[in-house]
Amino acid sequence: MSVIISTDDLEHSCPTCNGTSYITIDNEEKPCESCDGKGVILTALGQTLLHFMKKHI
Repeated sequence: MSVIISTDDLEHSCPTCNGTSYITIDNEEKPCESCDGKGVILTALGQTLLHFMKKHI
């Protein structure tokens, strides 16, 4: 039995920075605090998979 997981199942674009990884404050680009400058936010499945990998690898 195999399971196929797509990237869309694991993460989605950050709504704060719209996936750009940064926000503009006072005409200055700063890393987005909501996504830690990654541009994406993990879904529940993504968080579960990351936790599993950190625990077992």
